[in-house]
Amino acid sequence: MKQQYKRDGNNIFTDVTISFVDAIQGCKIPLKTLTKSIMLAVPSGTQPETIMRLKNQGLSVSGKSGDLFVTIKVEIPKGISEKQRELLKQWDE
Repeated sequence: MKQQYKRDGNNIFTDVTISFVDAIQGCKIPLKTLTKSIMLAVPSGTQPETIMRLKNQGLSVSGKSGDLFVTIKVEIPKGISEKQRELLKQWDE
């Protein structure tokens, strides 16, 4: 999926989608900033719509750098097997 960016002043905004398992466990995801590719560490227990701020990774104008704001979108599966459903029930107890 191609990453899209929005700009507000010197700040840049983007969304990334992770699985609900990655949100629970934590993960590292590849992310392109304006100048380089990085691995973004998403901590365990990350909630949907969490916004992570990467200082000075936005647009640099007249010597002042903005920030890159990454909104974490969590993808919930639309269909799960009976075994997965049972495991989720056990986990919720």
